[in-house]
Parts: sequence; structure tokens; C-alpha cells
Amino acid sequence: MTLSPLQLHRYFAEEVYCKANSDFDRDKDVKIKDFQVFFETGEDKNPLFRRIRLTVEQNISKDGNEPFAFKVVMVGFFEVLKEFFESQGPEKTEQLVNVNGPALLYSAARELLAIVSGRGPYNDENLNVLLPSITFLNFKAMKPVKEAKQVKAKKK
Repeated sequence: MTLSPLQLHRYFAEEVYCKANSDFDRDKDVKIKDFQVFFETGEDKNPLFRRIRLTVEQNISKDGNEPFAFKVVMVGFFEVLKEFFESQGPEKTEQLVNVNGPALLYSAARELLAIVSGRGPYNDENLNVLLPSITFLNFKAMKPVKEAKQVKAKKK
């Protein structure tokens, strides 16, 4: 067994929200995969210590048929092994943090949503939220919807 050069020291759920859609219609096409994922990283004074804040959310659209609206915000505290940083340099370290860190938090968010939605009003287990596997390699970070609207407003 080899330890990962990125070690997770602790994480917590900063926000958990899951609401069943009262207008959900089982006879229409179900939309479960229209969710957003974004993350931000922070660095301590020491570049070996990192904080990642990951958000996974889905709103109920006007014409959509999502069984749930949800938002989960996970925060994790990581350490890059000194040997990795010294041998691979800052660029590879950044890639390691931005790929593996969010992936670890995403899997925790997936389990949390599966548990919460599994206790929802729908008998059909296919309607519970089970986020699909995604990759953070070459991930195009998304801005939160509220933040994106503010940016547009500022440009005018």
C-alpha cells in the first residue's frame, strides 16, 4: 500500500439542503443529472496545507421535473506530502490538489445526498439522488449561479 501524496486531515458539511419537489410528476421524464459542481481552494501560509470548499447543487427548474432540489457544501483540509512537493514542484502539486481534493469531497457529498434523499417521499429508489461519478481532471470550474449573475450585472 502506498499513501496518496495528498492527505485529508478533516472535512465537514458546511451546508446540507435537500427538498422534495411537491410538483414532481412520476409520469414525466425525470431530470436528476442537471446539477452544478464548483469548488474553490485556499492556501495557508505554508503551500503544503490547503483548504477546499466544494459545492454541489441542483435547483428545481420552472419546466423541469426534478424530484429534489439540493445543495451540499463540503469543506476539507488537506496536506501535500513535503517529498511530493519537493520532487514534483508547484505545478504538479496544484494539479494533485485540484483533482484529488475535490474528488474526495464529492464522494462524501454523494453519500450524504443518497442518505438524505433515500428518506424522501418517493418509494422508487431510482428517484433517490445518486450523483454520477465525475472526473476533476481538466475540470472547468463553474461559478455559483448567484455569483455569475452579479458578474453580469457589474459588467453593464
